[in-house]
This record gives sequence, C-alpha cells and structure tokens, in this order.
Amino acid sequence: MRVTLRLRALVAVPGTGPVTLDVPAGRMAALVAPPRIGTAVARVLVGLAPPRSGRILVGERDVTDLPPPRRQMGYVPAGGALLPQLTVRRNIEYGQRKRERVREMADDWAATVVERLELTPTLALLPHLLSDAQRFRVALARAAACLPEVLVVDLPSGMAGGGRLADLVPRLSPPDAPGVAVLVCTADPATLDEIPEQVDLLGEAVGR
Repeated sequence: MRVTLRLRALVAVPGTGPVTLDVPAGRMAALVAPPRIGTAVARVLVGLAPPRSGRILVGERDVTDLPPPRRQMGYVPAGGALLPQLTVRRNIEYGQRKRERVREMADDWAATVVERLELTPTLALLPHLLSDAQRFRVALARAAACLPEVLVVDLPSGMAGGGRLADLVPRLSPPDAPGVAVLVCTADPATLDEIPEQVDLLGEAVGR
C-alpha cells in the first residue's frame, strides 16, 4: 500500500510529539489533542506555521519548508472557515484558485465532488443559510476540489448535525485513484471511534 503522508519525529508545537506516523493513501489517522493544540498542529502540517523540529513528507517529497500551495494538501479548518460573503459555489472555487493544478481537471472534479457530497441544491446559498453539517461538507469540497494527496481536518467537536467522516472520505477521490490520505486533529470521542490509527499528541501512540 502506498504511503502518502509521513511524519518523522515531528514536534509541531511545544509540549507535543515527537510524532512518527505513516498514513497510506485512502486511509485515515488521528492526532488526538485538545482543540487549541489540535488547531496549532493542523496549521503546521499544512504550512501556515513552522514546526519546532522534524519533517513532513508527502509521497517522496519533503514538504516541511514548502509554502501551502506546493504541499498538495487540502485543509479543513475548525468550523470550516467559509467566506461569509461568497456563495457555496464561489467558496469551493476559491479553494481551486489557491492551488497549482490543471484547470480543466479541477473544474470537472469539483463538479463531481459537489454531487457526491449532495451540495448541488446549496450552490447559490450563502454559508449562514446552511446547516452545520452542510457547512462542513462545503469545507470538505473546497479542500478536495484541488485533488490533494493529503487532507488535514481540524475537527475539535465532531461533525455537527450528525454523519460519519468515514462515510464522506471515500467520496473525496476519483474512483481510479489510490485515495487521499486523511489526518484528523481531534479529541472528539465519536470521531475517534471511526479511526483505528491514533496518536495522542500529549502521550503515546495508540492503535485500535
């Protein structure tokens, strides 16, 4: 099985790690931490802040020092962080503009993700008109629209409005692709019940 995301002795923020973890394509793993720490670690993983030490690899590429657009990572911030003045369609398109991808492929794939996540009826709506669960799906679609190899999800309080992350993740990759490697930063018990591979950022690695 192809390993997509590798963390090597990563200390993302003071008081955590070092974490060594492999996440294969099409699989999920969780970094278990309180919300504030989970958010800080997620920002390090996607390149919005530097780590204290260690390395982050995507496939065979060391992306530790690369800016976010060159990491081939999608990011779902806590709460989704949708732009309130933009419609659902434009929020998803905004994610595409932030990546270096072939435009025609990205457009076709974005339309597919919208359909798979059942967002077509919401495309003309502003975020405040959506349910919490719909906003989360829009944030997933925005992150997946650029065909990332890795998806980092900051999920401090679970999926508001119900649903299972494990049911949504398979919809985020083309059927002929190996799948996206998903790393979830969370302490939510319901979410952790879905994810066998876990690392406690304040303690020891655990697997279930």
